[in-house]
Amino acid sequence: MITLVAKLKAKPGMEKVLAEECVKMAKEVRANEKECLQYIPYVSIEDPTEIVFVEIYVDMEALEFHRKTSHMKALRQAIGDALAGPTEVQMFQE
Repeated sequence: MITLVAKLKAKPGMEKVLAEECVKMAKEVRANEKECLQYIPYVSIEDPTEIVFVEIYVDMEALEFHRKTSHMKALRQAIGDALAGPTEVQMFQE
């Protein structure tokens, strides 16, 4: 299994937009990606501009499929102006 942790940072005042788009994305992933076992966005209690996704995929092929979906492309477009910088990504293998 592959676990991915992605950290996003919103521009000040864009926290709500980023959080709403991340929730929409999670619903799409859960409905359409059966080989994604977990896809949860977490908003930091200490810094509401920070959102961390914890994602678990059965294998690298499932992760690659996720990266190419139309809902992933839509998320990138929807949050582009809300992000304070690039997304930080860490990957782990069980």
